[in-house]
Amino acid sequence: MKKENSSERKGKKLGFIRFTVYTFAVLFNGIVALCMLIAKTACFIDPAEHILPSYLGLAFPYLLLANTAFLLFWIARKKIYFLIPIIAFVVCYSETRRTFSIGHDHKAPGDTLSVTSYNVQMFQFFAPKEKNQTLEYILNCGSDIVCIQEFGHSTRKGYLSQKEITDTLSTLYPYCAVYENQLSWNAQIGVAILSKYPVVKKGYIDYESEHNSAIYADILFKGDTIRVFDCHFESNKLTEEEKATLRKIKAVSKDDANSVVNSVSTKMSTSYKVRAKQAKVMEELIQKTEYPIILCGDFNDVPVSYAYNTVKGDKLVDSFEECGSGYGYTYNGKLFHFRIDQIMHSKEGKALQFQIGKEKYSDHYPISCKIVF
Repeated sequence: MKKENSSERKGKKLGFIRFTVYTFAVLFNGIVALCMLIAKTACFIDPAEHILPSYLGLAFPYLLLANTAFLLFWIARKKIYFLIPIIAFVVCYSETRRTFSIGHDHKAPGDTLSVTSYNVQMFQFFAPKEKNQTLEYILNCGSDIVCIQEFGHSTRKGYLSQKEITDTLSTLYPYCAVYENQLSWNAQIGVAILSKYPVVKKGYIDYESEHNSAIYADILFKGDTIRVFDCHFESNKLTEEEKATLRKIKAVSKDDANSVVNSVSTKMSTSYKVRAKQAKVMEELIQKTEYPIILCGDFNDVPVSYAYNTVKGDKLVDSFEECGSGYGYTYNGKLFHFRIDQIMHSKEGKALQFQIGKEKYSDHYPISCKIVF
């Protein structure tokens, strides 16, 4: 019997290692692709029925990144397994476009409305009123319509009151619709629509929520009526302590980690289900509206979600998907970066020049675009 030489043994060893690496790579790539497909179903499966797709929808940007890495790996290795990530990309094309947009701004004839949507985090958590940066930004943003979420004020001395906020903003926005909930004995929080054009009708949208809310305003623009919705969907209500623990999850004890993960999971699961109900209320109103529509809001949910897909439906267009660029995250919290703020419009309009501001006066970035009807 011929004895193996060292080079043959080395070749077999390398072959085994290569086989093992490729086997695990195929397995993990398959898991990532499967998770992407399940995440896709988050758009039409109510969280009240199955919650897993909603969590995977939240993770879709990371799944997309992992799938891209596998695609590059298989191409570099010249392996047919590149078909796995390619198939996942093709099947999840619409979700990929919602998550990562390639800028394709364009010009369109017609009357242009500039729109800004901004979760102002209660004007910097009731920062003293002198030279409030959030107010200054709104006054200088140049938009015709500004939709605000977490429109808050305090009755405490030395802090912004509702009258001071509205009086300041009315210098440029003489027309407004405001609704606020009682947050505590000395503070209120709500939503507001500010307009340079006349508001001919306004109303509160009644949906299940303790502190979040939605309103609409019919705005007369160049002789036509446009209905503007401003919605703030259910928050996950994570505490700063929970966020801090999640950021350093590896450094805390197993019991503390499990406790926080369970608490966060329970809160998120509940919020997903509430947002689904709120989205259905909004969708019903949207379908009944005969005017052209602009819808702004803090969805507290990503584009690969039931709430987003329900609101958008077949009647609205996502302005970011239409003319935005890049990943486009709007939540600037320290833990996660997601696009949870939206500007949508009905199909008879076109969006131009979608922009995400870099101002850090809130835990959200302001977003704006121009819409032509």
